Amino acid sequence: MPTDLELARASGQLDIKAIHDLLLLPSRKLLRDKVQNTLEKEPLWDPTIRPHLNQAQSLLRSLRLCYRLLQLRKLHNWSQEEYREALSLSDDKLPTTLHEIAFINIIYSQGTNEQREQWLPRCQRLEFVGCYAQTELAHGSNVQGLLTTATYDYEDGRDEFIIDSGGIEGAKWWIGGAGVLANFALVQAILKVPRRGEGVESLGPHLFLVPIRSLTTHLPLPGVTVGDIGPKAYGGFAGMDNAYIKFDNVRIPRTNMLMRFAELARGGKYTKAKHDKISYGSMVAMRARMPENMGWVLGKAVTTAIRYCVIRRQFTSPGELGGNEIQVIYYASVKHRLFPLLAQSYAFIVCGRELQNRYTQMQEALVSRGDTSMLPEIHSLSIALKVATTNDAVKGMEVARRAMGGHGFSWMSGVGVWWANSTASQTYEGDNYVIAQQTARGLLKHLQRLHQAKAVGEKDYELPPSSGYLNLAARSFWLNPSVILSLLSSRAAYLLGQLALAISTSPQKSWTDHSFATFALCRAHAELYLASTFFSILSSRPDIPPPVYTLVLIYSLHTITSSLSDLLESETLTPSNARELRYVYDWILMEGLSVSDVVSLTDAFGFRDWEVGVLGGKEGRVYEQMWDEVQWREGKEGRGKREKVAEFEGGQRDIWERVREEARGVLGFWKEGGEVQNEGERKRAAKL
Repeated sequence: MPTDLELARASGQLDIKAIHDLLLLPSRKLLRDKVQNTLEKEPLWDPTIRPHLNQAQSLLRSLRLCYRLLQLRKLHNWSQEEYREALSLSDDKLPTTLHEIAFINIIYSQGTNEQREQWLPRCQRLEFVGCYAQTELAHGSNVQGLLTTATYDYEDGRDEFIIDSGGIEGAKWWIGGAGVLANFALVQAILKVPRRGEGVESLGPHLFLVPIRSLTTHLPLPGVTVGDIGPKAYGGFAGMDNAYIKFDNVRIPRTNMLMRFAELARGGKYTKAKHDKISYGSMVAMRARMPENMGWVLGKAVTTAIRYCVIRRQFTSPGELGGNEIQVIYYASVKHRLFPLLAQSYAFIVCGRELQNRYTQMQEALVSRGDTSMLPEIHSLSIALKVATTNDAVKGMEVARRAMGGHGFSWMSGVGVWWANSTASQTYEGDNYVIAQQTARGLLKHLQRLHQAKAVGEKDYELPPSSGYLNLAARSFWLNPSVILSLLSSRAAYLLGQLALAISTSPQKSWTDHSFATFALCRAHAELYLASTFFSILSSRPDIPPPVYTLVLIYSLHTITSSLSDLLESETLTPSNARELRYVYDWILMEGLSVSDVVSLTDAFGFRDWEVGVLGGKEGRVYEQMWDEVQWREGKEGRGKREKVAEFEGGQRDIWERVREEARGVLGFWKEGGEVQNEGERKRAAKL
């Protein structure tokens, strides 16, 4: 007998392939399918093992996955893109992930041609495994305030930097991939150059390649103190070896400073980069990826919740005692919670990919021609979207969990791991409330130039595409013919005007006094970009079914109705307008999408059952699978989980020794073209 989920799917008429192609480009789908087909057959890949392991056991499993992926890359001749896709498919980020997406990418984008030739081949075969070391124990978002220094020493013919933490407050902290694995760190440090008779010149943050562990013994090098910082909040990032690293006068060659844009020649002559934000390029790269990534994770949560709510039945209709209970997906409270999340996940994925395309264009111009013209806009926009999407996705995952009732609190919903790993995104790569001030500063500069141009009778100052609404700060709120985008534009312009007024009337206040206002402005800027970009992309795709257009309306109206106080305060809307908007929003949630529509829209993500929670399985046989999942503890079926979990059992001291041995095995894989080297590695390979 078909389940309610299968019945809903069978009644749908949407072109799921066209929608899926909107979310995941066909070229990437082919790549992902190839990798997934391999990973599904791997016992270690079973995500249902993860909730039953502690931190040390999770890290041991994570390192074994790293080792196995290296074997699979060699066995199947995966390309670099296919290998990185495999890394990205793990719910827990693996210790080698940041080596691939940060360490290697930064050397490529900020290293000279000579440095690329020297470092990249050894990095790509994992002879050198690196991490990105910026955050310090006492410093995070304020890069200019870092305590770690790189002092140039050119006395007596030397040509070296001295890397020093300056005490425990300057120790690097939260450094992913370095707790047990990395042997090199890409260190953000303040460059200091002694000038004879003039003291020491401080030249701001720069990037330095610093060895931290021996390539032969894997022990910490002299002057380096390094180790794992331990479990994280909510059990998040359990498979990542986040580290502390303290440097005590560690010497490295001058040529270990990345010098594509800023250069320090032998003897101390310094050539400044063309733009002061170039040194932040690594953070821009990470932030540019985050909106799409958050969309996919939120998509998992909302897919699981919608599928489960189609299956779950509660209560009968009044006057129908003894009849079938109602599927909870029909409850208004469920639609109001889940449908906006579905719309948000689509918006984050589609618009996030567009942001990455713009980042790639900027990076190509920067590397090939030294053209920095796009950098300020991408820097500001990536911050705004990082702030908005991480905040909304994390909040949305909890909303999805609660929509599933009591079972949403079980590990079987899958939401626990996704939420625990995602909540840190609100603080890593910059605390959201802190970095929002950078976007606000950029917008205020545009507003000032716009007013200056008008004051002297010049033609309009040319604004970046994402900031075009700033003209509304000086003109009527109603020039934009699109009502929705006009409202979102008016809101952003009003918040900017209020911030500018607050700054001009209270010049004695610091930026930190305006941090709440800058956060609100940053979100409004991002939400306008998301809505306008989503509308623009869909307008160029006539093949996309109408329910996807309904999603962009839901996203936009949800954003507007959530910020009515700004629109009422600015007198953009009257109370009567606000009531009408709420009525329209309620109507589109209740009538705009059918159950078969939302099932098809979640199917379009293309998630396989192992990627979503037990509650989100495609067949909808939730209760049978939940029963099966708990049987393994009693020695019954349980899909072989007892044997899988037993692989990681043992005392803490034993587990940590196995973790260190596993790390040495991963680093030893590159030798002899990837062949296993010793008896321990051969036994491990035989098990896998």
